[in-house]
Amino acid sequence: MSRLKNNPFDTPKASHFTADEILNLYVDANGNNEELINVLLEPTSLTPLRLLGGKGSGKTHLLRYCSQAVRTKKHGGNLVSAVRSDGYIGLYIDSGALNAQKFHGKGLSDEKWQSVFGYYFEMWLTHHFLNVLKELPKTLDETTFFSSEQFIASIAECFDVDVTERFTDIDSLIDFLTELRKDVDYRSNNAALRNTFDDLEVLFSPGRLIFGSAEAFRNCCPEIGEAAICYMIDEAENFSAIQQTFFNSLIRFREGRVTFKVGARLYGIHTNETMNDGEPIKRGSEFEEVHLDEHLRALGGPAYREFAAKLIARRLNLAGIDCSLERERSLAGEFESLDATNDYAAECLSILSSTDKGNRERPYFQKFRATLLSRTKIPEDAVSSIIDEFRCAEHPLVEKTNLLLFYRKAPRETSDAMALAREISKSAAAYMSEDKAGGRKHVNVLDYYKSDLLAQLYREARQPVVYCGFDTIVTLSQGIPRNLLMLLKHIYRRSLFAGEKPFEGGKISKQSQTDGIKDGAQWFWEDAQPEVNAASVRMSVEALARLFRTVRFSARPSEPSLSSFSILESELTEDARKTLKTAENWSYLIHIPHSGSDKNTEARRDKYQLVPMLAPKWDVSHTRRGTIELNSDFSNAILDGDRRTNLARLFKERTDPMLENGIFKDDSSQEVLL
Repeated sequence: MSRLKNNPFDTPKASHFTADEILNLYVDANGNNEELINVLLEPTSLTPLRLLGGKGSGKTHLLRYCSQAVRTKKHGGNLVSAVRSDGYIGLYIDSGALNAQKFHGKGLSDEKWQSVFGYYFEMWLTHHFLNVLKELPKTLDETTFFSSEQFIASIAECFDVDVTERFTDIDSLIDFLTELRKDVDYRSNNAALRNTFDDLEVLFSPGRLIFGSAEAFRNCCPEIGEAAICYMIDEAENFSAIQQTFFNSLIRFREGRVTFKVGARLYGIHTNETMNDGEPIKRGSEFEEVHLDEHLRALGGPAYREFAAKLIARRLNLAGIDCSLERERSLAGEFESLDATNDYAAECLSILSSTDKGNRERPYFQKFRATLLSRTKIPEDAVSSIIDEFRCAEHPLVEKTNLLLFYRKAPRETSDAMALAREISKSAAAYMSEDKAGGRKHVNVLDYYKSDLLAQLYREARQPVVYCGFDTIVTLSQGIPRNLLMLLKHIYRRSLFAGEKPFEGGKISKQSQTDGIKDGAQWFWEDAQPEVNAASVRMSVEALARLFRTVRFSARPSEPSLSSFSILESELTEDARKTLKTAENWSYLIHIPHSGSDKNTEARRDKYQLVPMLAPKWDVSHTRRGTIELNSDFSNAILDGDRRTNLARLFKERTDPMLENGIFKDDSSQEVLL
């Protein structure tokens, strides 16, 4: 049990790490140790930036990696060397530590709270800057001059009242600001009980202290004073719209060498308004915006795979499990994977072993026989002859392909059925003899539907659908490092319980990986809980997943590896659009850029994918290949709670033509395709 405490993939949140751990665990997604922060975050650029991303996308780790505490450690503990080398002083601000919700309500107006919060927030930011400057003299050399007296005199000028007697050095200035903040804390905490702000005096104008202190530093330490003062405000979703209005104003009226890098989740920006009569800040001219998880997804397979391997290697090394560069490059070999040779023949035969040993008919043939006998007039001896044509004992997925090709044409007459069976059998024989031209029908099906047919076989044999292999784990994480680490955490735990030695001599079994991956999917589902309309959003996601699952396990699936859908957002109700946006913001769905057009109307269709982390929860595909088009009625029934009364009917109409009973409908009935 003691080894469980040493799971290398525990504590995946960067907010839990020390500065040393942030430094040691940092992996650059572009392969160059500094490139990612320079390309995405640009800490030396004075243009403010919003760094947005899903939960666990690495925003906090990236921001903290740029912080003064980590940069100083990277430069051997020398602050001056770090600033000279980097060209900026990174001030990491954890907004959760501010307890911003206390500046709200309690019978006070938004206008008053905005003034109080702005006053407090500016002192809080400046406090972080002063704590860094306090350490500056410890690493000064003969080439660097810092006039503490001049700095303090300049800071005193930032106040609207005479404060020269209140502080004489940086330590006493910090104490003074702490005293002012404690006074505001006390008043805010007691605001519900009594009006405590009538006699509060705001001692400086908005922006004056934060920009004035940076200018004072520049004048008093010319050798490094030109460095950018980069305030990195993390988890901005903790601030209300009124509170965000204040630091939006700081962004708009930014002065001198000060800049802001604001980290937030996808749903975390509540407003672009400022205190300047509500005039919004403008993306592109006053600030830039970067979506971190989109960047990671855009890396492409090999680059993201390499990034994932480096993350794992850093974790293993930190846990005392040696992972050299050579081992890092071959980590895939430590995860058992499915043998894809001959269309997964060995895996399929293993799945069917008990059936074959008992001389029982394979389950898909049993179901096929029952369907034809109950839904057509084809006699039993003819059905047996058709099945005999379809038998390829050593190639179960070829057998399943035979059935799929038969279901596509669905003949009802005996002569038509026998002729089609012989044609399919001929194609199967050509395929197995590697005659691609003669077996083109099988080539096409197996190229597209192989993973779905294998998933069907697991289910038909009443075995769990297997998710395993290093590449599968990487794909499931879909550009979110925390997802990768949580999957590995659960896989490692399952592997230990199974008596294996993960990363210490043996391969991690398919079973341990599958169990761990499904644990990870359940964790993701339980962890991602929207604060507004959560039940309705989750019902919509479940409905989409059920649609994908029904198609995947149908006799005649419409699309292969189905995990995506496209819709006309212009035809959605307002509530449906809100549900869609919430599902995207909480990373249930991924918006696919460069969506296409409707084939009939040429209207723009938006495409979304079920986040791969959730695929194992419903046994659907974790890859993106097929896309199912949803019309407006079906889209709104899935996404709008008020339209959900039609969902069962529309769902049945859409999926029936793919199911055995729908394929062989009575002649009097008509298929309805939405």
